[in-house]
Parts: sequence; C-alpha cells; structure tokens
Amino acid sequence: MRGNAALLVVAGLTALAGCGTAANPIVASPSAPASSAAPPPPASQPAQAAPQPSVTGPDAPMLLGQRRLVIRPAEAGESILAVDDTGRLNVTDGPTDKGLFVLVPQGSRHQIRTATGDKACLGLKNNGSQPLTIAATQCDPARDGQLFTIQPPASGDPATYTISVSGAYLLVSKTNGVIAEEPGDATALTAFVLVDNGPV
Repeated sequence: MRGNAALLVVAGLTALAGCGTAANPIVASPSAPASSAAPPPPASQPAQAAPQPSVTGPDAPMLLGQRRLVIRPAEAGESILAVDDTGRLNVTDGPTDKGLFVLVPQGSRHQIRTATGDKACLGLKNNGSQPLTIAATQCDPARDGQLFTIQPPASGDPATYTISVSGAYLLVSKTNGVIAEEPGDATALTAFVLVDNGPV
C-alpha cells in the first residue's frame, strides 16, 4: 500500500509540473502587472506665436508697429482719419490729438491702436439697419472685428493701401463719413496713405 501511495504522489507532482506546457498554458492573474508599461504621453509642445507679416519697403516700420502714423484718404487733400468725440473713426480737416495710430501685427493682419490717450483699438461696429462704422473700443486681439487687413490695391499707386475688416472695406462716404462695406460691382474702394509721425 505504501508503494502505491508513493506512486500516486509522484503522478500528482508530474501532472502539476505539466501545467506550464504549451498544451496547458498558465494564464496570468488579472491583477498581475503588465509585462511592459505603456509609453508616457508626449510632452505638450509650447504654443507658437502667430507668424509675423513679411514686410519690406519704406512703410515697413509702420506696418511692423514701430512707428506712429496718420491715416490719410488718398484723394481727400489734407483730411485725415481720427477718432471723434463720440468714439467713432471719421474724417477731420482740423488739428486733433486723436489722429495718431500704431499698427500692431497680429499674424498677417493688424490691430489699429490709438497712439494717445487710453490706447484703445479700432473695431467694427454694427449699427442695425445703418452702415457699419469703425469705433474705438477696448483692445481684444481675439476679436475678429479688430483685425484689419492692410494691403496695397491690386492696381494703382503701391504707396496706398486698402483697409478691410471681416470682409468689409473702409470707405469714405460724403454722406456717412467713414463706413465699412462689403465691396460690390459699383463700389469704389477708398485708398489710404500711411504718413509716418515718429517712433512709438
């Protein structure tokens, strides 16, 4: 009997040893740690600044925000653009301390900031059924209505520029002053001259 019992013990140990074979693989416990840890998430990349416009020529310092300037309608004689007492951008013929601006690059567009007083920014203003106008307001570079496209016209004097914001162009109207309007077939765009008035 003892011999038979010994044989049974040996047989049992042999069966246990076979549990790790290919026919009887050992399944890892669900709580066992994974053999290789997942790779750590990539480090966040720092935010990149918006590309600055590529500008050359005599007007480059003004377009890069390095100079104060006056904006003059090309066909308006000595008239210039200035912020009036109501905060609206308009045409004036007389002397004013609210006609100096700084063009601050924001990518390929610009904020137009006042160079005196509270340093406000020009922005598009909706007037209901009346034409869109431009008014001084608190600066907010995230607001599309404050980001102006300033570019030479497709034809004409390269020293003049058209100014647009949110698809509407600044126009000088004899009846409405400075307004912003989407161009139509009969729209004559106003060209503007930038006049250097010294360093910022």
